[in-house]
Amino acid sequence: MRIILATLCLTTMIFLSGTVQAEKYAGEFMALGGGARAMALGGAFIAVADDATASFWNPAGMAGLYSAGVGRRDWEMNFMHSERFGELIDYNYFSAAFPLRPGESSWGVTIIHMGIDGIPIIPFTSGMIENSDGDDRFEPWAGERPNFNPLDFPMESVNDFALFLSYAQVMSFADLGVSLKIIRSDQVTDVSSFGLGIDIGLLKRHAWRDLAVGVKLQDATGTYISWSTGKREFIYPALKVGVAYPFDIKSMNSTLLVACDGDFRYENLKGVSQLWIGEASADFHFGAELLIREMVALRGGYDMGRPTAGAGFVLEDFGPWNISLGIDYALLVHDELDNTHRVSLMISH
Repeated sequence: MRIILATLCLTTMIFLSGTVQAEKYAGEFMALGGGARAMALGGAFIAVADDATASFWNPAGMAGLYSAGVGRRDWEMNFMHSERFGELIDYNYFSAAFPLRPGESSWGVTIIHMGIDGIPIIPFTSGMIENSDGDDRFEPWAGERPNFNPLDFPMESVNDFALFLSYAQVMSFADLGVSLKIIRSDQVTDVSSFGLGIDIGLLKRHAWRDLAVGVKLQDATGTYISWSTGKREFIYPALKVGVAYPFDIKSMNSTLLVACDGDFRYENLKGVSQLWIGEASADFHFGAELLIREMVALRGGYDMGRPTAGAGFVLEDFGPWNISLGIDYALLVHDELDNTHRVSLMISH
């Protein structure tokens, strides 16, 4: 299945243009996010951002190095691996956060990798399309069919990388954070790209009682992607706003966290988004987490209309190293493609 899907995608690009071209949304692999906990909450994490993954979701959340249910941390790391769409795409994520001045400022790092292996490189030659109308374009809707075996051609890989370097500071009015993003893409036939971007975050944990309000200006100045082919792409700024509120359930010694995020863009996405008016569009994320005795968590949510679910647990003072160990699982349900499973490991001290 992986070979068939990759072959169809790549062959279509080759037949349409004759050379490999960069896609419009070159930086979209970063939108997949990281940390199974946040993903089980439907991506509603802008106002939560209380663990190492804050480097990605909202860098302001690192300022006090909070961690769900267990208070402040000296440091924290999060690893996640997922296989998307029937093992077609490998997605790996790592975040770490460390204090500079405990409870006042922190720095963090996030590394994202997405890769597709086993892509056959098929140069276009005459006779490769059956029933061709002679325009050198592959048009399966017109009855044209490939006339070759993809296994007869060499295989290559596609890899996308992103590095986030983050800093956060506790201020009198709110927590502030910034992330510098370095983006690298290695495509087939030695095509590559490089880009730089900046995210700016703000988080007010007690805006009203226990209500947390978070804001992130993603790609604040816009992000240019420069390709080795000479092509340049632009990632438009996006405003992400979130709220979160925890409810104490004393009878169960538990906490119910409810969160909601909205992503607002002005880039004429229209039907790609949930709501749009002219060139403005919006997408929404909802999530809830029931944390029982600060050990076991049950989660669910909606990620832009698609249901998510998950669970996790935390072990305090694990092993002789006096660390905390947490394991989280998330499921994303997709109507047309295979469901996606995510597992992440959290280690902190």
